[in-house]
Amino acid sequence: MLARKTTGVLIIFIVLLVVSVCVVWYLTSTDRSKPTATVQKITIAQAGDFFLYAPLYVASDAGLFSKNGLEVRLISTGGDEKTWAAVISGDAQFGVADPTFVAISATRGQPGRVIASIVNGVPFWGITFEGSMQPIKNPTELNNYTVGTFPSPSTAYTLQKRMFTEAGLEPRIREGAFGTMLAMLKAKQVDIALELEPNVSQAVAQGAHVVYSLADRYGDFAITGLTTTPALIDREPEFVRAVSCSIQQALGFIRVEPNRTLEILQRRFPEIDSAIAKSALDRVVQANIIPETVVISRDAWKKAIDLRVEVGDISTPSRYEQFIYDVDAKWAANTCQYKSGK
Repeated sequence: MLARKTTGVLIIFIVLLVVSVCVVWYLTSTDRSKPTATVQKITIAQAGDFFLYAPLYVASDAGLFSKNGLEVRLISTGGDEKTWAAVISGDAQFGVADPTFVAISATRGQPGRVIASIVNGVPFWGITFEGSMQPIKNPTELNNYTVGTFPSPSTAYTLQKRMFTEAGLEPRIREGAFGTMLAMLKAKQVDIALELEPNVSQAVAQGAHVVYSLADRYGDFAITGLTTTPALIDREPEFVRAVSCSIQQALGFIRVEPNRTLEILQRRFPEIDSAIAKSALDRVVQANIIPETVVISRDAWKKAIDLRVEVGDISTPSRYEQFIYDVDAKWAANTCQYKSGK
């Protein structure tokens, strides 16, 4: 009888021990901070397909969104203001646009938040076909040169005008629509043109050369961010975390897997020659235009907001904490590092 009781107690003890081990294993092997495994459908709005939005396309086409439980639909709106309107109306959960739009929108009673960096730095290079022109290291060297930019009050126009005025020079700027800069250069309507990639690399392939970089001059600058509403952050926090994680992984993917990144961009932009695409990608990565982290720095935000104050879009500077929601961006920067083959 005693032997049977002892055996029964031993069996119960073994069962409890196995259950305890299983519970401990589950709790320790499951990262409770990771985005939900349930597939969630979301829509991300953008003005249109732009080469510089590479992190967004890599996150989508390399399967990083899906690995984080997201089924993402990208829609194009035709402009940054329309992109933000799509987010406000609920047609999209997130928007890829100039992050300062959330501060401008707040003055109209429609607040927003920026959750991640997509393009960090002013992505314009001064290019010329004049072979004798030397690299411009000081704005005073712009004297007697006419520069072509996108129309006022674009970032390109405003910062180029600032370069002239800071050097004590009368601004000599000729405005032109997107896609016309190279034609203006070739027609000798301007001496220098401010251009984006991949147009810079296209021009270089045709004999132009770079004489200065606004990225080098201004450093971190919040040009393009991923935006959403405070209501969505409160209502669906797992979306924000999953999207932030996916974009962070895409930033790592671009640096770790440059050849696969180029394949993705070639499918998105088949009209761009592969050598031009490689040159463009190399340039924007080296200049940190495509950032290493989704976290927007205070300095980058201040520069972007100060520019909006300068052109009169808003009257006073906007606090970082008021518009930048960086909780999940910081988490993603520490947690969501891309590893080769994963």
